[in-house]
Amino acid sequence: MQIKDFRAIVETFADPGTEMLFDKTEVVIQVNDDLIEAKISADSGDVYVDEGSGKEPASKWIVNRLARLPLLATRLSNSVAPTEFFVTPSAALLPTLEIGPEEKKITTDDALHLTLKTLNERSPLETMVLYITSDAGEGKTSLINELARAQAKLFSHKKSDWLLVPIPLGGRHFLRFDDITIGALQNRYRFPFLYYNSFLALIKMGVIIPAFDGFEEMFVESSSGEALSAMGILVGSLESQGAMVVAARKAYFEFENLRTQEKLFDSIRNYSVGFGKLELARWTETQFITYCENRGVKNSNELYQKVTERLGDNHALLTRAVLVKRLIDVAVACISLDEFLEKIQKSGADFFSVFVRSLIEREANEKWIDRSGDKEVGAPILSVKEHCDILSQIALSMWESKVDYIKRDNLEFVADYFSEDHRKNTYESEQIRGRIRGHAMLVPSSNAEIAVEFDHDEFRLYFLGEGIAQQIAALDKRAKAEVFGNFRRGLLPPPAQHALILSLTRDTKVEVLSIVKLLLDISGMDVQSSYTQENCGNIIIMLLNGLQADDLTIKKLSFGVNVLRDKKLSGVRFENCYFAPTSLELTEFEDCLFEDCNFAQLRIYDSTKVSNVEFGESIVDALALPEKSIETWDPIDIQGRISRLGFTISTDGVITDVQDIVEHEHDQELCDMEKIVRYFMRSTHISESVMLIKLGLRGRAFLDSELPKLIKEGVMEEIENRGGGSQRRFKISLSLHIINEAIVCANGSFDEFLKCCTQK
Repeated sequence: MQIKDFRAIVETFADPGTEMLFDKTEVVIQVNDDLIEAKISADSGDVYVDEGSGKEPASKWIVNRLARLPLLATRLSNSVAPTEFFVTPSAALLPTLEIGPEEKKITTDDALHLTLKTLNERSPLETMVLYITSDAGEGKTSLINELARAQAKLFSHKKSDWLLVPIPLGGRHFLRFDDITIGALQNRYRFPFLYYNSFLALIKMGVIIPAFDGFEEMFVESSSGEALSAMGILVGSLESQGAMVVAARKAYFEFENLRTQEKLFDSIRNYSVGFGKLELARWTETQFITYCENRGVKNSNELYQKVTERLGDNHALLTRAVLVKRLIDVAVACISLDEFLEKIQKSGADFFSVFVRSLIEREANEKWIDRSGDKEVGAPILSVKEHCDILSQIALSMWESKVDYIKRDNLEFVADYFSEDHRKNTYESEQIRGRIRGHAMLVPSSNAEIAVEFDHDEFRLYFLGEGIAQQIAALDKRAKAEVFGNFRRGLLPPPAQHALILSLTRDTKVEVLSIVKLLLDISGMDVQSSYTQENCGNIIIMLLNGLQADDLTIKKLSFGVNVLRDKKLSGVRFENCYFAPTSLELTEFEDCLFEDCNFAQLRIYDSTKVSNVEFGESIVDALALPEKSIETWDPIDIQGRISRLGFTISTDGVITDVQDIVEHEHDQELCDMEKIVRYFMRSTHISESVMLIKLGLRGRAFLDSELPKLIKEGVMEEIENRGGGSQRRFKISLSLHIINEAIVCANGSFDEFLKCCTQK
């Protein structure tokens, strides 16, 4: 370590309002009210520090003395709860382009070992961002926690020199990584010795790798892009050094819409950043049997066969870790498994609701027994429905507070409110208040003192959806006020939306179109670019799916990402509405009109079916045909293509003849350029060998002809090759926003694209 780096890092640890003092060969600094005096010297170009017990390398002194990482390792071991009966999942690793330019996936049956190996072998020439991806409830959080515990043990035994620090984001909608990070260190790990800048300095040194867990519902193509912006600021601050882990449903570079990627890429394009992905696989029979053996369950093979015979081997109860745990709870308890499986089999798409209620039945009938003497001996205090009601109110309270836990005083308030609302007597109310903290669906929270949270986020989101559905079902003024208050707090996560829809449609007494009209009224209470509008829009589309709408008109509403995917809409008229980027895969439209609407992006597939669908004065910003590897932003080109796909285009009520629309042919050179731009989403700096691999037979022509033109016009530039070999490396010089705009105005011509770039 050089003296300049030493000074910059040490200054991040200094207490606010104090300065680090250098006096010849001595340094004085105040850290956490502790005045530290040490001698510094140089030997063979490296800085050494001596506090009186002998010289040691500056980096080691920073890690042990200032950062106190050995203590942090101990706190991680004690604070990160081990996953009971943990089973490491199978996974497929897509390494960064720096490590694996051919993009061959590495499969493994031990995701824990492969992840540690990948982080150990990270390139020192770039910031590495490793995504851990899967659907909800498939083990991302468990894997991160086990990684942190395993690495803390290796660090404590001096077998490794870095720590993995889990930072739970808790689904927060507005990200402040500095507040969240330091809050996690102090509240979760009881480690108050680092400031945010010193935490960043340790990441750059490679001795800390943060693992951000909680992008589950927010790291998507949201209209605000807040998660992408926050990620870009954080990655940019690392200045091409260090590594980080991000748990999300999918990786940023997998987004099909380049405009969504602008916010992140434009903030990091001047740094060397490589993105990799570890995709967790769903459990198979191997993981199921291993989990059963870890729990000491006998006849696990027989149990697996019994469940697969009823539900099939791809059912969520067998493939998702969080549900397997609860399934085994049922199998171990004195409950008829055959009767339970029969209920699940008959429930179809609503299996999760039946599953949850089956879990609550034992809680209600065996544990929550009334002891006040007012009821017959052994009578339950609450019915299963009432258990669901109070858990829904707890989930709503968490949603209102924008946290995933509830403190004891607030929990008791919810219990009292529930008792009052359900007219419980004094003795019953007292028992409910005392027992709710130990409910089978709730566990002590690791994020706050004297607080509880749901056993898994999946249960929290389920009860959140159920709670809002109950509010909507009233269809009165109170319903409008309550739902509006909840919808405006944030974008309702997909599992909660799904639970809400199933709850509403389960009640046959409630007319769907009446609910739609109520939601349209609620949406009108807020501006178009609001959470309220997007929540209402998403739920309305799901309610109308498969329903004959009888010329229902929807005006001035906003719809979220992929809201139209796999939807069957008939007889719906949309006026002056906004649609976020959406796929039309498996979508069917019949007798629908989109009048004066705006689509950020449409992705149309061979499975898309349209019959008598008109676009009147509507704008489609981007059109993608993934199965044909086509993406265009040219308005004329878009009109021509969607007309040929069966949509009717009209202006001022006059239908445009498809023959009058001239379809632009895209130059192969422009297609090659667009393809290369997408690979810059995987790594901000790529080599010519990567371009040759990705473009195949077109690679050499691109390097010899198109690349020099892109460099001349300032679209791309050659940079220093910091690695081995003699091949050239390149980066994008312009912002992704400018490149996207230039593609729009290029009309399919590579030469026009270059002109548009120089004019921006």
